[in-house]
Amino acid sequence: MRVNLEARAAAAEQRKAQTRERLLDAAITVIGDKGPQACSIEDFVAAAQVSRGTFYNYFPTAEDLLREVRRKIVAALAEVLDARLPATMSVSLRLATRLHSYILSVSRDPAWGWMMARLDGSRLERTPILETNLDLMFYEGVSRGEFRDMDPAAVRTLVFGSSRMVQRDILMGLSSPEHAIQVVALVLTACGLAYETALATSREGAAVALEIQAVLDAA
Repeated sequence: MRVNLEARAAAAEQRKAQTRERLLDAAITVIGDKGPQACSIEDFVAAAQVSRGTFYNYFPTAEDLLREVRRKIVAALAEVLDARLPATMSVSLRLATRLHSYILSVSRDPAWGWMMARLDGSRLERTPILETNLDLMFYEGVSRGEFRDMDPAAVRTLVFGSSRMVQRDILMGLSSPEHAIQVVALVLTACGLAYETALATSREGAAVALEIQAVLDAA
C-alpha cells in the first residue's frame, strides 16, 4: 500500500510539473505574439489548454507568470555559459562572450528576441541573476586590474542598455556581426581596456560564443 501511495504522489508531482511547464511554454508563445502588456490570463490558459482555476494553482497573477518566464530564460542561458566559461579565462573575455552569446541567440531566433525585448520593455523589475552575475564579473575585473573602478550601477546601465540597443537593431534588420563586435568593444573600452585590446577581445568572444552554440547544436 505504501508503495502505491508513493507512486501516486510521485505521479501527481510529475503532472503538476508538466502543467507548470506547459503554462510557461504557452506564455513564451503568447508573449512573442502579443507582448507582455497586451497579454491576459485568458490568453495564457487558452494557449496552455488549462482552466483559469488551474492557472491560479501555479501563479497568483499574470505578472508572477511573466517573472517566472524571464527567470527561466535567463537562468537557462546563464547555466550554459557558466558551465563553459572557465574561471581561468580573462574577465573581459567572459563578459564579451556572454554579450555575444545573447546577441547570437537573438539573431538565430528573432521570435525569441522579440519576446525578450517585450519583456524588457514591460514594467517588470530587473532580473536579479543578470545584475548579480554582472556585478561579480565587474568586481573580479577590477580586482584583477582588467577594469577601472567605477560605479557598478553605471556599468549595469552601460552593459544592459547597449545589449538592448543591439538587440533592437538586429530585430529591425539594422545590425551586422561587425556592428555587434564594435559595440561590445566599446563596452569593454568603457570598462578600462584599450580600444584595440577591447576590439580583439570582442572578436574572440564572438568566436567563443559561436563555438559554444555549435556544441549545443550538436548535442
